[in-house]
Amino acid sequence: MRKGGWLAMNRSETTVTAGRLHTVSVVDALEERLRNDIYNGDISAGERIREAPLAKHLEVSRHTLRAALTRLENVGLLRYRENHGWAVPVFAREEYADILRLRECLESSAYRIALEEGTRPDAHVDRALERIVSLTEDSSWAQRIDADCTLHQTLVDLAGSPRLSRTFADMMDEFRLCRLQSIDWLEQLSVGEWKEKHVALVEGLRAGDVEAIMRVSDHFTSDPWRSPRIGTAGQRMAAHD
Repeated sequence: MRKGGWLAMNRSETTVTAGRLHTVSVVDALEERLRNDIYNGDISAGERIREAPLAKHLEVSRHTLRAALTRLENVGLLRYRENHGWAVPVFAREEYADILRLRECLESSAYRIALEEGTRPDAHVDRALERIVSLTEDSSWAQRIDADCTLHQTLVDLAGSPRLSRTFADMMDEFRLCRLQSIDWLEQLSVGEWKEKHVALVEGLRAGDVEAIMRVSDHFTSDPWRSPRIGTAGQRMAAHD
């Protein structure tokens, strides 16, 4: 794992967003660092996290590290077992399906609200979609999944519900981890088709076309077991059941 001493340099750091100052605590920074380590595969699924060596490596106290680990547990990126400690979960089929079910409920509700309110995709959505369109076959799946999650978050934000947006963002931590644990299956979907589905989704929302939205919404609720792409990858995933 990469050296992380920069976390211990200051008790907090200040960032500027849209002209406003925001203080980021060491715990905030550590949480984000560990989240990225999980997404990048630097902390593998099922790998036990040893608190003392990790705290020393990152040059933070065990109390600070534990606070960050607890936050990640609260959004499903880590699990704690007595006498075993923390580890990144490996999702079984039932858990994967449950996360997708929650996502479908949240996202469909957001689309319904946006359409009822007459809210259409804005500049934030357009920028997120441009990022997806710019990706190529050489782009890593970590990059594609990040772009995917960013776009869908901006689409949910169109509903104008802070609570819905926060709940969706928390759920997407687990969803992203699900997808990262099924890369073999994802690779059977071409980048071109993946782009087309997202462009069609945004255009459907822009036009208020419910049928068009429904036709492409399956791409974020499919899984390695139910999808027609199931095959060798799906069989490997089934090994985690």
